[in-house]
Amino acid sequence: MSKTRKCLMVFVLAGMMAMISATSFGAPIVSYSVNGSSGNWTLDFSVTNTLGGNNGIYIFGVLLPWNGISGIPANWYGSSSGYTWNNVSLGGSNIDYNNIWGSTEDAVYAIFNGQTLSGFEAVVTTDLAPTSVPWYAFALFYNNGAYMGNDSFSGNVLTPGYVGIMNPGFEGIAHNSSFVPEPATMLLLGLGLMGLAGVSRKFKK
Repeated sequence: MSKTRKCLMVFVLAGMMAMISATSFGAPIVSYSVNGSSGNWTLDFSVTNTLGGNNGIYIFGVLLPWNGISGIPANWYGSSSGYTWNNVSLGGSNIDYNNIWGSTEDAVYAIFNGQTLSGFEAVVTTDLAPTSVPWYAFALFYNNGAYMGNDSFSGNVLTPGYVGIMNPGFEGIAHNSSFVPEPATMLLLGLGLMGLAGVSRKFKK
């Protein structure tokens, strides 16, 4: 195989891996699906822990125009009646998340690294279902673990001997997973697959 072909194949593979890894590592991944009709939407949120190490996400919240928790995962509790949570004291934003879920026993029922938990359901009474929702999550690290990333906030004192922080908090924007992927994203993936196929055919010749 010529150097040009090798370089092209490496470039195509690197690009595809970058697209995949961009949504697979780092802060927690949150998305939601939508069911229902105008004026009565049910949003089912899914939370994936990708923080690494000995950690568990034990608090999760969202900001919606209507407080109405309708679904709670097993061994979690929920509150949307006059209760809000923000992270001002921890160095985060001043958003008041008005639908909050929490693990009833952190060390047992938290969402651990590599795990995904859904069933965080909330009702929205708007005419149109929201296409994006602000979310908040807080993780508890066990056995002297520490988060080594830099995309979190925390007011906790650093654990001696560790560079990372204990009990990091995160917030971001969740998107409706019920929607068809954006054309631009699908086009990039298609071009990558076509390029890889072309390189493979040339290599066989």
